[in-house]
Amino acid sequence: MAEPQVAQPEVRRSRGLPLVWLVPLVAALIAVWLLYRDLAQGDIQATILFRTGDGLVGGKTVVKYAGVDIGVVQNFRLVQNAEALGGADGVLAEVAFNPSAAYLLVRGSRFWLVKPEVSITGIRGLETLVSGNYIALEPGNGVPERKFVAVDKPPVTVSGEGLRVVLKTPRLGSLSRGSPVYYRQLEVGEVESYQLSEDGTEVEVGVFVRREHAGLVHRGSRFWNSSGVSIEAGIGGVSVDIESLASLLAGGISFYTPKNQLHSPLAKDGAQFKLFKNFEYADAGIPVTLHFERGVEVTPGTTEVFYRGIMVGKVSDAKPSAGIDGMEVQVMMNPITDDLLSENTRFWMASATLDLSGGLSELLQGKRIEVDLRRGQRSVREFSARAVAPERDLREPGLHLQLTAKDPGSLQRGAPIHYRRIEVGRVQGMELRKDGTGVTVFAVIQPRYAHLVNSHSRFWNVSGLRAKAGLASVEVEADSLLTLVRGGIAFGNELAATGKVASAPDGARFQLYPNREAALEDGIRVRIALPSAEGFRQGAPLRYRGIQVGEVEQLQLGQDLDSVWAIAKLYRRGERFARAGTRFWVVAPQVGLEKVANLDTLVTGRYLALEPGGGEPQAEFAALAEAPKVNLAQSLQRPGLTVILDASRRGSLSAGSPIYYRQVQVGEVIGYALGELADRVYIYAYIEPRYRPLVRENTVFWNASGVEVNFGLQTGLTVHTESARALLAGGIALATPEGAEMGREVESGSHYPLYPEAESEWHRWRPKIQLYATDEPQK
Repeated sequence: MAEPQVAQPEVRRSRGLPLVWLVPLVAALIAVWLLYRDLAQGDIQATILFRTGDGLVGGKTVVKYAGVDIGVVQNFRLVQNAEALGGADGVLAEVAFNPSAAYLLVRGSRFWLVKPEVSITGIRGLETLVSGNYIALEPGNGVPERKFVAVDKPPVTVSGEGLRVVLKTPRLGSLSRGSPVYYRQLEVGEVESYQLSEDGTEVEVGVFVRREHAGLVHRGSRFWNSSGVSIEAGIGGVSVDIESLASLLAGGISFYTPKNQLHSPLAKDGAQFKLFKNFEYADAGIPVTLHFERGVEVTPGTTEVFYRGIMVGKVSDAKPSAGIDGMEVQVMMNPITDDLLSENTRFWMASATLDLSGGLSELLQGKRIEVDLRRGQRSVREFSARAVAPERDLREPGLHLQLTAKDPGSLQRGAPIHYRRIEVGRVQGMELRKDGTGVTVFAVIQPRYAHLVNSHSRFWNVSGLRAKAGLASVEVEADSLLTLVRGGIAFGNELAATGKVASAPDGARFQLYPNREAALEDGIRVRIALPSAEGFRQGAPLRYRGIQVGEVEQLQLGQDLDSVWAIAKLYRRGERFARAGTRFWVVAPQVGLEKVANLDTLVTGRYLALEPGGGEPQAEFAALAEAPKVNLAQSLQRPGLTVILDASRRGSLSAGSPIYYRQVQVGEVIGYALGELADRVYIYAYIEPRYRPLVRENTVFWNASGVEVNFGLQTGLTVHTESARALLAGGIALATPEGAEMGREVESGSHYPLYPEAESEWHRWRPKIQLYATDEPQK
């Protein structure tokens, strides 16, 4: 059998790589590209050594430069005995930086942690409350570096161009980094740093002045510390100096260049200056000479000069004038007053005043010099000063008024003038009238409020306290704390004034009333004969139904020396009371076994009550020694209900004894009398109009005077009284049965028995009775 013939394979040479090798080749290329990217463009790894890891969060705490995130903390590890921290333990933060930040990672770059910081000088890191703490960076200029040590505090150098000088001072005071630097009270820079000098005898304060203000600093400039409170005490007095509220809290430095040093060279970076304790020690003040026409009480180094409550200078020297007919006082003025010391400026001595608004220094120091600074045509350094304050100054803008009063009370110069308790002006001064009958008060109203004063305006004194006292309460009223110590004036416009009223002209005269009531109430004056002036005083009120309708203005003896007259003013609409038939009576305290009343007059003093009449106009009256008694016939005509209670004896009941329903007073006893046959006592009881429906045909009355005491071995001790007043002055209680048993309403004049005590059933009655409507609140 023949073998099968096998075909010979044809061998051909490949002309390239097989396609199968493309896959590993592409993978290799990708790996090489990724490796190149990681090496050339990947994150830059660096470490920052911190003293503590407080505030750092791995994967969240970022590194920022110029407000842009350039890195993030990836991990932490502790470093024991770190050499860069002086052998202390630290925390090493591993940070991945963006490749674009490579130029920032050089030797000299400084890192610090930014956290929220609130201080007197400002608020820093406020954005971290939302974004969290972050690491800030200040770049250096050395060779590339990957290992850094964080600083504890931000670098002290202020960004920007300007002048940097060093101030040397024995003590730092309240200065701190960021404290402002002032020139003429304008902030021109800030404190950059502070440190002890090499020998430790001084503090060196680094100050930065912004470029636009650097030309203000000369070699002859003077710097002084304007921070905190300076207190100097001596035999002459106590001096308390507060530059400003801002410098008191945050500290501050001021500087000034005296005129004789304005041509000195400009200061250069690194120049050193002495930091004086205040502008007087810096000799930076403006020397001014004051010539007083007579001797004045001033103390060099203590007596201060004030402009509208602001301290602008201090007395540096004082001596008698050449002719020994006055005083020559040297004053060092604050540089800010330079442009205002002109021919129109005036100085005067101000008397000591108790003024809580002027600060602690004015409260303690007493007399001071005041100045009215005015711009003018020329600069002046010598002035003729007054030994007393001027009564008025017509140069002050506003409406100038003259107020006449018999007595200014506690008014002082500078006292405020109020309209609806808003300060609208002030008192300029006062002078005694030529005839000696009163005082003229010179006042000025601010221009924007001048239109409020018209011909119908009324001014009154609000100085001191106004008190109303009684047994229930003591009311003390003062317009403000300032008016309590300095006095004050208020004004308002008459309510009756309607339509267009002409505004008051400049220089208008008004009467200054002693109080608001006297000012706003026109009133009618009447004469009232009193039984005695005992217990009365000027200002004692006249009252109708508890409402004051007038006051006693004056008490005087009659020409016969046997009578006492009260000159009283009835307020607006007083003509309703100044008529024939009006009765006045004295309200005085009554304390006795039968009656206790009007105890508040023990504190407030006696007053006059009145009941209006309906006759012709009348201006002269005679007051009764006590309230007129209401007889039965008069009471029957009143709008309420008057009933007659038959009792076997009067007991402690008297006129004014209360009548109660469920322990609520609904009326009172108006009188009593013996019956026709003298076998009983009639008690006249008056029920107020609103409570009239409570009394029905079957209502019962009983004597609620005194105390009811019940004692039993099982029930114990029970003490009952209708009220404390009923215990003292006597009283009556009433009760009405329920439903149809109560009966109908009754008319005035109805008779009821007065039982000596209540039956237990009466206390259980709960009738529903509709009372009459009334707007008067119940006591």
